[in-house]
Amino acid sequence: MSLSREIRDKMNQFAKEQSQHYLGEAEMTYMEKLRQKTGQTKGKVMAKLAKFKSRSETAIDAQNDMILYMSDYMNDLMAEGASEQEAFELAKKELRFRSETSKSADLQERFADYYENRNPADYEAIGLFYAGFMFFGVAVGALTGFLGSGGRAVFLSGGWIDTLIGLVVGGAIGIGFGLISNAAIALKKRA
Repeated sequence: MSLSREIRDKMNQFAKEQSQHYLGEAEMTYMEKLRQKTGQTKGKVMAKLAKFKSRSETAIDAQNDMILYMSDYMNDLMAEGASEQEAFELAKKELRFRSETSKSADLQERFADYYENRNPADYEAIGLFYAGFMFFGVAVGALTGFLGSGGRAVFLSGGWIDTLIGLVVGGAIGIGFGLISNAAIALKKRA
């Protein structure tokens, strides 16, 4: 059966709207996640992101699949005696996105909780600890290696290897202290 141009246009519009719901959970952009946390500039950001998302290859594939499923389902309904408009409304109702499983509800709740309680300052602090400990460890390790090898007089004739070893060991110590500070911040946040 061939569908009218009006119904095909409605199907295209419906598929475009609904495919965004299906893709919304799977392709949430960083800006959308950030918007959930801050709640600022909701309308403008969402409108701009929707334009980009609806143009992606995945979004277009999802829309085409939705149109195919919808037209097949509508043809089956019309073969059973439903009018084109009734078939469209029934297909729209049946294919509308809904996420009602307990698993998806739990996952959505955990994501919402994570972004609600996420504090960018914690991650900045962890990064600063890593950088600080790395610089400190590398400087102390290189200086210890340099002085332990005999200093400037011996550096060019083989002492540079001791400086290099000190630098590597200092870097490893810096990473170790960074990991400890990361754990301390994570534990403090849980309490």
